[in-house]
Amino acid sequence: MIRSMTAFGRTQKEADGLSITVEMRTLNGRSLDVSLRLPKHLLEFEDMLRKQIGRSLRRGRIEVFVQVESATPAQTAPRISIPLALHYWEQLMEIHRQLPGTEPPTLDHLLKIPYIYEAQNDTPQREQIQSVLAEAMDEVIAQIVSMRNREGDALRVDCLDRLRAIEADLNTIDGRKDLVGEELRRRLLERMSELLGDASVDENRVLQEVACLAERSDINEEIVRLRSHLRQFRSLIEPPAESDGRKLDFMTQELHRETNTIGCKTGELDLIQAVVRMKGEIAKLKEQVQNIE
Repeated sequence: MIRSMTAFGRTQKEADGLSITVEMRTLNGRSLDVSLRLPKHLLEFEDMLRKQIGRSLRRGRIEVFVQVESATPAQTAPRISIPLALHYWEQLMEIHRQLPGTEPPTLDHLLKIPYIYEAQNDTPQREQIQSVLAEAMDEVIAQIVSMRNREGDALRVDCLDRLRAIEADLNTIDGRKDLVGEELRRRLLERMSELLGDASVDENRVLQEVACLAERSDINEEIVRLRSHLRQFRSLIEPPAESDGRKLDFMTQELHRETNTIGCKTGELDLIQAVVRMKGEIAKLKEQVQNIE
């Protein structure tokens, strides 16, 4: 099965007064590179989350954003400390008594004093945070894997189309390889006739030269290897095989190397055109392989 390396997932979980949002996006990468952005008070869970991601994703740039908030405003809103409020109220009244002619203090004056407010202390247990965070991460990873699989199916179809195009041109080359010797003989005779004019041409000498050139231009070995590489490539992307983008990238390099060698060994126009088309398809195949996990 082919998986793409690009995907996006997001989820929000609420439990025990907590609201945890996990957002993940994955991009192409040579290896598994995880970037986690956590609130400072959750840094202790970083190692747990990295292992959780590593169990499901093998390759790519993984960017994760985690945000934790209280699900209910009442739990995060600051409280008024009654003892402190009474203390400051008494002081306000004392100031009023000490300053004749001033307006008596009001509740509005008291509420403007920042020191009467205190933060909530009933924070959730770390075990609760860990459980909800792990559940949210599992949900996001499932979204990522699902999207990667869908895109992977599209990549597999495109790769198979490229392989069929390459194979069609390879069949053309294979069908014409035996004509290369005859073409070499014809060209050599024409060239010698141009150089020698009316002088007789030694047919045996021509045959020797043709045999020598044909041996250097033999492409049967490259054709056999290309067919083998195509079979291996197809086996790596067809279910139930678990595809590996790095192996596929290596296979595209081998396909290009053998095709390039054929191009260097032949001068026949139809074969050169087939080689050019094959190189174009292999280049497109390599681009697609870069997206595979």
